[in-house]
Amino acid sequence: MDELEFEEQLNAFWGACDEWAQRRLQDVADPPAGLADVDGSVEESLSGMIAQAVQAHGFSFSPGLFDDLHHLLFELELRDLGLDTGPEIHRYRDNAQVALSVIDGTLTPDNAALVMMLNRSHHEKKGGSDDAVCPDCICGRAQP
Repeated sequence: MDELEFEEQLNAFWGACDEWAQRRLQDVADPPAGLADVDGSVEESLSGMIAQAVQAHGFSFSPGLFDDLHHLLFELELRDLGLDTGPEIHRYRDNAQVALSVIDGTLTPDNAALVMMLNRSHHEKKGGSDDAVCPDCICGRAQP
């Protein structure tokens, strides 16, 4: 993809992240002090990481690879404000770690997209529950 197409996708990515963050913040029942600063802090951190990925891979990847990383960073910020975000952190951590591997150049964007798709499929197979055991799964978790 060329630089202009990448920039268009990046703008769409940030728009989707903003929408997700607004919905997530609506879920916060008793907003702690500092909540308004979370989105800016996450965007600043993630912008630097995306710049690193561009250095490592050029414009050969979709910024959408960083959806779960954005969500994880957001949930970590909320946790630092005193909110219980453990289940959300657990939900986003696997694909966020894959995204970090793209950023540091140890995994190609194409391979990362495949791993993320497998992670999502596994999650769906378990009915969306991180604690569930999916039938006949290669993950090795035994049925209760």
